[in-house]
Amino acid sequence: MLNLLFDADGTLYDFKATEYISLKKVFEHYEIAYDEHNIALYHEKNSRLWDLYEKGEIEQNVIAWKRFEDFFSALGAGHDAKEAGELYTTYLAENGIMIEGAIDLLEKLYGKHNLYIITNGIAKTQHGRIDGTGTRKYYKRIFISTEMGVQKPDKAFFDMVIKEAGLDKRNTVVIGDSEKSDIKGACNAGLRSIFISFSGQKSMNADYSVSSYDELLEYIDKLDLENK
Repeated sequence: MLNLLFDADGTLYDFKATEYISLKKVFEHYEIAYDEHNIALYHEKNSRLWDLYEKGEIEQNVIAWKRFEDFFSALGAGHDAKEAGELYTTYLAENGIMIEGAIDLLEKLYGKHNLYIITNGIAKTQHGRIDGTGTRKYYKRIFISTEMGVQKPDKAFFDMVIKEAGLDKRNTVVIGDSEKSDIKGACNAGLRSIFISFSGQKSMNADYSVSSYDELLEYIDKLDLENK
């Protein structure tokens, strides 16, 4: 039996689909055109802040409103950024969408291995989406960076997970879609890792790279046999 530490967004939960619905609602609320230029501008401001967060240079609760402050400023709009941040977080929490095949994957692994969630996502959003999709039952524990006070890829995040869950590193595997967060974090903590990219991208640092859940199951079975 393995301890499988799953990232949430882009690994099991379809954040892009959820974001599309939620961001569109925020734009409509403020009568902002939901077009390629404005979407790209928002993503530019948002990505910069998340990069700073993963480097430990900004608090996550700041991102929730700061991304909209920077976005509105670039548009020359005077909307309330904190209100927009709260609206967006609420919409995200209400619109949990799984990646196709994710539920089937969890069903196949549940009871056979110990499943955990490890995420840098905003707590309100993640809890809402996990509950909304009915997937909380699959996980032994859910570790969210804002509730822990440390984030991926910091080694301290993974050390805390290992300690609090009482895990043995030798049979623990990190599974995620982010090279700089999940895979780098696993390397920092001395844990094995599986990088998943549905577009076929490969990782230079993970133990394995997979492009589908079927392939992921094969590698999990392989690791389980090696561990026995």
